[in-house]
Amino acid sequence: MLIGEIYAITGRYQEAMVEFEKARNTEEIPIKLRADLRRAEILEMTGKEEAAQELYRTFAEYYKDESPDSADELTMIASALTHLERYQDANEVYLEAIASDEKFIDAQLGGGELYTSKYNYADAAEFFNDALKINQNSARAHLGVAANKRIEGGEAMLSALAQALKINPNYVEARTFAASLDLESEKYGSASTLIDEAIKINPNSLDAHSLRAAGYWLQNRQTDYENELKAVFAINPRYGKVYEVLAHFATQTRRYSESVAFLREAIKISPRLWSAHLALGIGLMRLGEIVEGRAAIEKSFEGDAFNIWAKNTLDLLDSMKEYRETKQGDFIVKVAAKEADVLTGYATDLLDEVQRKLTTRYKFTPQGPISVEIFPNHEDFAVRALGLPGLGALGVCFGKVIAQDSPSARPGGQFNWGSTLWHEYTHVITLQITDHMIPRWFSEGLSVFEEHNARPGWGDDWSVDTIKEFADGKWFKISEIDNGFIRPKRPNDISLAYFEASQICHFINDRYGFDAILGMLRGYRDKKKTPEILLQVLKLSETDFDREFTGYVRSKIDRYIKTLEAGWKNPANAQMTDQDVIAAAPSRPDDFVINLRAGMIYYGQRDNDKAAQYLKRAIELFPYLTGSNNAYEILADIYQKQGDKTAAAEFLEALIKYDENNYPALRKLSELKLESGDKQRAMELLKLSFYVNPFEHEQHTRAGNLSLDKNDTEVAIREFRIALGAGPPNPAEAHYNIARAYLAAGRNSEAKRSILKSLEIAPGFDKAQDLLLKLTGQ
Repeated sequence: MLIGEIYAITGRYQEAMVEFEKARNTEEIPIKLRADLRRAEILEMTGKEEAAQELYRTFAEYYKDESPDSADELTMIASALTHLERYQDANEVYLEAIASDEKFIDAQLGGGELYTSKYNYADAAEFFNDALKINQNSARAHLGVAANKRIEGGEAMLSALAQALKINPNYVEARTFAASLDLESEKYGSASTLIDEAIKINPNSLDAHSLRAAGYWLQNRQTDYENELKAVFAINPRYGKVYEVLAHFATQTRRYSESVAFLREAIKISPRLWSAHLALGIGLMRLGEIVEGRAAIEKSFEGDAFNIWAKNTLDLLDSMKEYRETKQGDFIVKVAAKEADVLTGYATDLLDEVQRKLTTRYKFTPQGPISVEIFPNHEDFAVRALGLPGLGALGVCFGKVIAQDSPSARPGGQFNWGSTLWHEYTHVITLQITDHMIPRWFSEGLSVFEEHNARPGWGDDWSVDTIKEFADGKWFKISEIDNGFIRPKRPNDISLAYFEASQICHFINDRYGFDAILGMLRGYRDKKKTPEILLQVLKLSETDFDREFTGYVRSKIDRYIKTLEAGWKNPANAQMTDQDVIAAAPSRPDDFVINLRAGMIYYGQRDNDKAAQYLKRAIELFPYLTGSNNAYEILADIYQKQGDKTAAAEFLEALIKYDENNYPALRKLSELKLESGDKQRAMELLKLSFYVNPFEHEQHTRAGNLSLDKNDTEVAIREFRIALGAGPPNPAEAHYNIARAYLAAGRNSEAKRSILKSLEIAPGFDKAQDLLLKLTGQ
């Protein structure tokens, strides 16, 4: 039996089969079962599926007839049941094995692997934790932990993988897992080395050969790719999973159409590969093919009812049946019925604007129609984007499909849905213009760059953290920045990667002009890699680029480093008492934290003159610190209380240039502008506020009144209708306002209908009665 195991691990399958045949000629049932299980696995690996299934069925029969109770036998039976796609039965038998002997590690490992394959990561983790309590040096358990954490990535996954390889450097499955991660990070050299090492151990490893094929495909090595496919099919002519592996990497690089094509091939070869049916359905939905996508997911779910991803997606599609669909130009906007009246108009207006501006700037018109889906529940968005709840992003773009959170999906004021939509449409441009060949960093960088261009305050800006990370030398090199998105190692890696990528785009635009950005996009469309493109377009090697970019950033923020570093270089400053801060402030005029704290202390003591002095200095030193208790809003409060509303408004205007999400500031500033008679700016600010919180009816009523004041009747009609859709406490008045706008537009019949609705709700409403009399000429 042991010789057979060695032959199997090293890919000598025919010799292994001979040894397993010999081993089963024994009276010891566990050995006979193990030999048959290994025979079945080899038959399956080499494409003899019917023979393998026949052997697996003998395990089910043995369980039914003999009622075994040893953990060893039960675990092998559970494994066979998994291969027979009897997942519920397999789960129950694994649990039975654990109940028989909770220290039998193979049962824990089998259960964990089963749950991981069904995306039930939380329960899978419990199995692996229990396995490691039994044997801390189980390479298979550590690999199970790594696989379980693959979607979230991070240090825990990498540490578990490293531990598996440390325990067993010749563990083929661990080497192929590591190679897969390297391919995702475009580390083709190290991935190739890992694959070669795996194939040296097992020349017939289907995983290794599939990854080698994927690596060749990613590098556009067509002949090598085709030869590697032949190598896979020489081992197993029915191995559709190779195309599922290729589809994974096509999806990772956002080449969704090619992913779908691969998955169709996978299903053609392996019709019962339910995970490929599911991936096909998800892929089709990403292309906007909802009907065919649903059909593929349903087929997957029929074959494997325990796949959480499939169930979640079908549940989501059911809930989306009540979404209201609006077609405008190249766009199809889908919004939950309860929010459609509020969001749809603003979404379509913004999409028209961004399309007009970016198609001109990029000299490219993307193929439509473009579907835009706005979800009121963040977990629904996460399922749409990934298939599983828990995604941290705000939006996602697949080229012709945009999905994103509604403002109601997050606590108030946490994000700007307008800038998110602008960001995602930029992806439509950059993905399509490059045939989806653009790297993640450049696509995300341009999306944030375009947010910055869209409105003051939109898009991430400088923060204390990003400046400190730069000062500490923690910004990414151009060759490594994609890893910040794909394989983050530190908590702030993703947010840093987004911001740094945007600054790279600003650098290229400022130093070389926007034509250089267009030239780089053409390079990616032509399947060139970043080093070649930098050399061709910017005349810089990667090393030269890093040096020039670092100098550019330092020139922008060197003064901020100087004013902030006292805070992070001297941790004792945080322990300074109020008295210490007040005493130190006059002699430390260039220390941002000291000036900010002094201003806050004086404000708390109601010494507004000194508070204003230090808070103004803090803003001069570092104008980007917003959030709660920021200097701008405190200064606005001080000046408003002193009756200087002009100064109060100036500080709020300054604040919103750096903070896109501050709804209270936008609202307050709009009120101040309205009081000062600047109705145009008041209206502009209201519109900006609606991209943070569009659900307050009174603000839309105010916008409607402002629009009526300047005879902009169509905007007034829409704003009053939105106010009604936002659920006002007095719907009779909301209908009355709509009637006023219709009347001003000369649409008398519609005005009359709205007035009648108002009076139906409140028959004694005097203003509505008067307007009805006016309409009827009485």
